[in-house]
Amino acid sequence: MAVKDLKILLRDRTSAFFIVGFPILMGLFFGSIMGGGGGGGSSAMKIAIVDLDQTESSAKFVSLLKENANLELLTSDIESSKTMVRKGSAAGLIAISPGFAEKAEVFWGEPPEIQMGVDPSRNAEAAMLRGYVMEALGAMIGEGFGNPDKFRKVVKRERDRVTSSGDLNLVERGLYMGLLDSVDSMMDSVDDLQNQENATETQQQDNSAGGFQFANIQDIDVTREIDPKSRAGQLQKIRSSWDISFPQAMLWGILGCVAGFSASIARENTVGTMTRLQAAPMPRFAILAGKALACFITVVFVIAMMTLLGYFLGMRPGNYAFLVIASLAVAMCFVGIMMSLSVVGKTEQSVSGIGWMANMVMAMFGGCMIPVMFMPNWIRSVSVLSPVRWAITAIEGAIWRDFSFNEMLLPCGILILFGLGGLVIGTTILSKRLK
Repeated sequence: MAVKDLKILLRDRTSAFFIVGFPILMGLFFGSIMGGGGGGGSSAMKIAIVDLDQTESSAKFVSLLKENANLELLTSDIESSKTMVRKGSAAGLIAISPGFAEKAEVFWGEPPEIQMGVDPSRNAEAAMLRGYVMEALGAMIGEGFGNPDKFRKVVKRERDRVTSSGDLNLVERGLYMGLLDSVDSMMDSVDDLQNQENATETQQQDNSAGGFQFANIQDIDVTREIDPKSRAGQLQKIRSSWDISFPQAMLWGILGCVAGFSASIARENTVGTMTRLQAAPMPRFAILAGKALACFITVVFVIAMMTLLGYFLGMRPGNYAFLVIASLAVAMCFVGIMMSLSVVGKTEQSVSGIGWMANMVMAMFGGCMIPVMFMPNWIRSVSVLSPVRWAITAIEGAIWRDFSFNEMLLPCGILILFGLGGLVIGTTILSKRLK
């Protein structure tokens, strides 16, 4: 009986394509997309900002950073900011050290100190953040030149400090006062500074070359602590771009098996094949078992075929024994679902239509189209009702999630329960129709 159903399946080229060809195309397509670099996104970097100076100048610096469309600032304290970076809710942190205002307003003295922390694994973000900090400080200095009255106050304050300082000898004090007098004279003749952005860019280039520095940046260790159960923790386990796409593709092939075999049972009921089989010298159980066995063999074949193809492309299952266990549980589950779907209608057309509708709903919520880890929280909660979600979880647990035996028990157990329930419902109704 099982061999007969397999031969009938292979004669139907359309059904064979959805079971063999379609999952291969889906696996290659989505695997190629995920292997193309995956990170693209132009969303702003979330940065925790801590103002320990609490002055007008530090507030101005923060406001200039907020104007940067590439940054999203999150105000917090220093310890909370470190925790945010370590847990991944912020890409980095900027802490404005006390005394920032006194040093930031005077471009010829010691540069202001800014503490910055970015996870060492995110070197690109760290380099960008340094550039944004220098850009904001350069803009502050540029605004100071553009406001002569404010700048004269800074010069006056520095002149008073030099006059009262006992750390400078007469020659040093004379040179410093001469510099301040020159700056003060320059302010008298300056009405406006043109091309300030060009000047800022030039100064930033000088800074990278070892010249004038806008800031003394001190690094803070905020090495990220990733929860292995979080999305980021799971993504770290992925070994190749095929690890996600191929389990999804396997389920598309399996759903094709379910639709094809459930429709074939309805067709045999319609054309009278089932009646002739009942007249043969075999028990009704053997007829139903043959249908189930044929579907079971096809499901296992799809998983084995996709695993072999994935191996040649670079996918390396982490535990082959667990993959065998997952395959048997998945096959049992969808054999039961197939038997249930075969009795939802009395004609081949109705069974096929309702079957594919059910398959699409299970696929959408189960992760065949979008991986469950990337879905909104409410959809992830609903997805536990889809056997597709548990099938993908079991297969992924053996391929790349590094599940332990106890962790494999949950998805495989749920799949077996789905299968047993479907078998009981389907065979009970089908047995009554065969009487």
